Amino acid sequence: MRNIFFILLLLVVAITSCDGRKTKSQALLEDIEEFKKEVTAEIPVYQPESYVEREVDTLLHNGYRVSIKTYSDMEESVLFTKIKDTINYHTYYRNFKFNIIIEKNGNRIFDEQFNKKRMNKLLEYNTTTLSELRGFDQLSVLKSIELNKNLPNSENIEIDIIYAIPNTDRISFHIMSINEKGIMNIERKYIN
Repeated sequence: MRNIFFILLLLVVAITSCDGRKTKSQALLEDIEEFKKEVTAEIPVYQPESYVEREVDTLLHNGYRVSIKTYSDMEESVLFTKIKDTINYHTYYRNFKFNIIIEKNGNRIFDEQFNKKRMNKLLEYNTTTLSELRGFDQLSVLKSIELNKNLPNSENIEIDIIYAIPNTDRISFHIMSINEKGIMNIERKYIN
């Protein structure tokens, strides 16, 4: 009986002495998580960092001269955020504007300037209900614009335009064709 009493006494002392304290490693992990939630540093990153301009002037054998000038829009950009450790990276992908000038036998037949807002309207990103185009109106940036020189004896000029959403594999490929009268047509080739 004495042994049972002694065992019960030890059991009561053991249960009442445990006050639910955390171990040092548990307390440290909780403090680190709380610190991460409260303290964040924000670092702005711009892509490209500064103003970029590129001009391509091409003279074709069929009498066309095509000039495409592309330059970064320093006022409009697409923002993506990423939190790593306690740092919040704000990456601003700058939109691009471009000018296209086309001459046929020395006569200017096309001279237009394009920005993101105008291209959204022309590419029907704003008005479309297609699920694969969702997000392109706000998140995409100009990835590539290039004169298609591989057209055999064509009277039309074709310019390949690719818009992409940064940090994804989503792209939208379009062909802008301009005839000898300067009339423009844009055709969507594919969306990924």
